Amino acid sequence: MEAHDDDAPLAPERMMALIEAQQRTVAARTAAFVPWILAAWGIAWLAGFLVLWADAETHPHEWRPSLTAGLIFAGLLVVAGVLSSVLGARSGRGLRGTREASIVGIAYGNTWWIGSVALVGMGQSLLRFGMPEELLTVFYPSAFIFFSGIMYMMGGLIWQARPMMVLGIWCVILSALGAMLVPPMNYVAYGLAGGGAFLLVAGWSAWWVRSSRRRLSSAG
Repeated sequence: MEAHDDDAPLAPERMMALIEAQQRTVAARTAAFVPWILAAWGIAWLAGFLVLWADAETHPHEWRPSLTAGLIFAGLLVVAGVLSSVLGARSGRGLRGTREASIVGIAYGNTWWIGSVALVGMGQSLLRFGMPEELLTVFYPSAFIFFSGIMYMMGGLIWQARPMMVLGIWCVILSALGAMLVPPMNYVAYGLAGGGAFLLVAGWSAWWVRSSRRRLSSAG
């Protein structure tokens, strides 16, 4: 009787199945951070934009928010941005054989603050070249929401998360629609249609992650 050779090479079909199973496992584990990132931004947008709207109602003839409202809004975005950076950087850690996933996660997380700083610089440059300061209340929200939409579309591709992709597309559309509204109604639209959508998709994404894990457990 011939001894069984445990080192015999796997058939191509079996090897491909193992690779695909590993890719699904990595995607499911890294996507576990997605609902938390979405929830953080949903809370920041919903609360932040409604604060700006409530503040604008106190001085209807002045589009610029008060210092207090601006600081609250900025603080909420900074907290959400830091959380996104931390979770994005951690998304690929602890997974054997996924150095590329770790690098992508770190790059994605840091792109949030790099892009945000760039948008602030663009806004200030527009002011320097003659744009009225009041128009920043139109430019900044629309630009940041557009940027967020692109980032979430990228995240949906990276982590194969359909909810994240849908949210990214919605944010891009919302950025254009909101720019057509006169302040402070754009704040209401961004808070309810933007922040609310983030929270809804965060729940959808959490369900998607649990479903993916169940499918992996069944396949295993």
